Amino acid sequence: MTSPILDLAGVTLEVNHLARGVRFYEQVLGLRLLHHTEEQGVAEFEVNSHQTLTLWKPITRQANSPRLAPLRARGASHLHYAFQILPEALAECKALLDAHGLEWTEINLGTEDRPDWTVYFFDPFGHGLELRGVDLTDARRPHFLPTPMERPAHALPVFGLREVALGFGDYPAMLERLPRAYGFAFAKEQDARNFAQFTLGPQPENDGNGTPRRWLYAWDPQVGLADMLGGDHVHARFYADVEAVAELVKAAGLPHLQDKKGLAVRDPEGHVFEFVAAQ
Repeated sequence: MTSPILDLAGVTLEVNHLARGVRFYEQVLGLRLLHHTEEQGVAEFEVNSHQTLTLWKPITRQANSPRLAPLRARGASHLHYAFQILPEALAECKALLDAHGLEWTEINLGTEDRPDWTVYFFDPFGHGLELRGVDLTDARRPHFLPTPMERPAHALPVFGLREVALGFGDYPAMLERLPRAYGFAFAKEQDARNFAQFTLGPQPENDGNGTPRRWLYAWDPQVGLADMLGGDHVHARFYADVEAVAELVKAAGLPHLQDKKGLAVRDPEGHVFEFVAAQ
């Protein structure tokens, strides 16, 4: 089956101090601030022309997104997610993290003959960030190909969101539901743990070794690489054939809303997935 999911559009993080989050993502990542409202508890950043990163500060008796309030959407807690960089920028990234006083861990996700070195670190709120090298000549191309861009000299040279990793208490049910109820393209599981990879594209593909593709990872409650956890109550946005996803969601009987902005769905595990058209 061809998946109606096209690419990763954005993620929303839950934070307890909005101004501190704005400073971190402006200074360390160099992201351009699009919108910041303390009264609403919302700050939105541009990662590139197709992807956004949003911060939500929970406020009592108030929804950060009135539109998504019927689905009880929250920002992600302790989300593990990744940014794309050029492989040759890895040494620069480690030096910049040192300059910002941030601890980091480096892990080879490839092999000795074909290494895929990756750097992990945390933001001030416990979200786990990853820097992953991209081979822009790789044939496994996402719907929106990432393009290197200029960042301030003090900022990491990131140019795209690569992946999000979600936690699921009922792993077997998730493994069946994500392809059936949304159309996510199942790629593979790992042998040693409950860890599934879904390609954010029309067909499942192999992960790793510089692919510029974007990914959805899903695992049971566990501590992953570099002591990182899959996110709880994640709000994530995906580019998709919205009507095709809507048919699957309605057939599955999942709570949802659909309007001119797109389709939003509440997963049984409390995640809220939003599907928008690729413009």
